[in-house]
Amino acid sequence: MQRPSGSGQWLLRLIVIKKVLIALLLLLVSMAALAGSREFDQISHFAEIWGASNRELLVQAADQAQMLGPTRLGRLAVVSGFYAALILLAAWATWVGRHWGEWLLVAVFVMALPLEIRHVLHEQSPRTVLVLGLTLVGLLLTLRQATAGFSWRQRR
Repeated sequence: MQRPSGSGQWLLRLIVIKKVLIALLLLLVSMAALAGSREFDQISHFAEIWGASNRELLVQAADQAQMLGPTRLGRLAVVSGFYAALILLAAWATWVGRHWGEWLLVAVFVMALPLEIRHVLHEQSPRTVLVLGLTLVGLLLTLRQATAGFSWRQRR
């Protein structure tokens, strides 16, 4: 299989780095959701403390956690943790040149598409359109790399 050269290699590496950052963020969300599901009765207390400290993002996270409830929060922890591990595996395998990693990365992009399309339809903003555009570009570049050297013609 031919490896990407020049800008193709750098674009693929940038995509992998972006995915690793997203996966690490998802792991943080997963750990926070797991802690929240186990200590659900303490969430309102944390929200009050964080609110007094002007930490709006943490207050919003605590409010969202309370709205979800402990069961859904636990499910969020499992799903986001699994998805983060899948992204990290695909990113690592792609980075070290494993062909199956490229296909796994394509699958990760495809899994994200329905959610991002729904998000764009629900909240039309430049940010959501940009995220969808980056996902599509990443999907196309990764798919191109994964299929490099593949031919539909029969080999003789």
